[in-house]
Amino acid sequence: MTSPDQAAHRLGTQALVRGLRVLEALATQDRPVGVGELSRLLELPKSTVQRLLRTLGQEGWAQTSNDPATRWRVSPRLLAFACQDSLSRSLREIARPHLAALGSRTGETVHLSILDRDVQLVLVDRVDSIHPVRTFNDIGATTALHSSCSGKAVLGMLPPARVHEILSRPLEMVMPNTVVDPRHLLRQVEQARSRGYAVNISENRAGVCAVGAAIADRSGIPLAAVAVSMPDTRFEPSRVPEWGSWVSGTARAITEVLAR
Repeated sequence: MTSPDQAAHRLGTQALVRGLRVLEALATQDRPVGVGELSRLLELPKSTVQRLLRTLGQEGWAQTSNDPATRWRVSPRLLAFACQDSLSRSLREIARPHLAALGSRTGETVHLSILDRDVQLVLVDRVDSIHPVRTFNDIGATTALHSSCSGKAVLGMLPPARVHEILSRPLEMVMPNTVVDPRHLLRQVEQARSRGYAVNISENRAGVCAVGAAIADRSGIPLAAVAVSMPDTRFEPSRVPEWGSWVSGTARAITEVLAR
């Protein structure tokens, strides 16, 4: 028989997990979202989502937008806490001059992303392109490993058994170009491992191409990635080796500083 304390603990845990799922869903959207959309995304009753949003709002973790219809987004407080994370803060401080140099060299947008639980990458810093037409991602945006050059570069640094385990999960077809066949992805990962960089041609966002390389800690475990991102109108396949050498050189330079 379940005691009242055990039942209360179970309900509290369920509420916490659901609240975190709501917060994560808000953080991964690129625009404010309504209760109905969140309910469908999370497969939770609208009343439950509404109650959780109100609690998150009261505690300062979420807020409503200025739209005529009530829509929700994460609050600046959450973003401020994210930026204070010791790993992302120290990595950003170390990487910044190297990212800026790569941005000056290429003229394109440069992204720095941190690995999150071998599940996804989270954008923590960005150097914007000098061009009027450029690629753009919000800080805090997440990217799947299998659909991004940074993710494939990170996978190229992981042990083969771990890569097989990750690629055996259900893989989302993010864009028409997204590769979801594990055998094809394994070939791309092997290529990234041998070259030191990976390439993404409109696999994660329409009309966006990128070249990325992984950043490791002092033990050789990947913890982040740097990528040069550009519109496909400026992507030249013949320049991939050149971009790849610049990006992989930047990643190595950051890795060397981290290892000191």
